[in-house]
Amino acid sequence: MEDLRTKIHEIVAESLDIEVDEVSDDLLLYNDLDADSLDILDMNYQVRKTFGVEMAVAHIQRHFEQAGIRWLDENGGVTKEGLAVLNDFMPELDDGRISPGDKVENVFVVLKVGDLVNLLKRALAEND
Repeated sequence: MEDLRTKIHEIVAESLDIEVDEVSDDLLLYNDLDADSLDILDMNYQVRKTFGVEMAVAHIQRHFEQAGIRWLDENGGVTKEGLAVLNDFMPELDDGRISPGDKVENVFVVLKVGDLVNLLKRALAEND
C-alpha cells in the first residue's frame, strides 16, 4: 500500500510540476494543488501506463449507471440518490465535502490526493 501511495504522490507531483514533498494525502487536487482537468487527464494517463487501470470519471460513472440513478439533477446539482451511491463507492467522501444540491460537475473537483490512492486500490481490486 505504501508503494502505491508513494507512486501516486510521484504521479501527482510530476503532473503538476511540483516537488513530491509538496504532495500529501489530505490536499484537494483542485483547490489546494491548483490541478485542472488537463492535469487530471495526465494523472489518469500515468496511472493507466503504470498500473494498467484507470481512475477516470468513467470508472465512477459506471457505478451510477449500475445503480440506475443520475448523479446530477437538471440544474447540475448533486442528487440525494447520487450522493448516496458516491458515498457508498467512495466512503472517504462521506465527510460533508458534498451535499445534495451542490454544483459539482466533476467529482475530481472535491478529491484529495489520498482519494486517488483509494480509487486506484479499488480499480486494481476490480481487475484481479
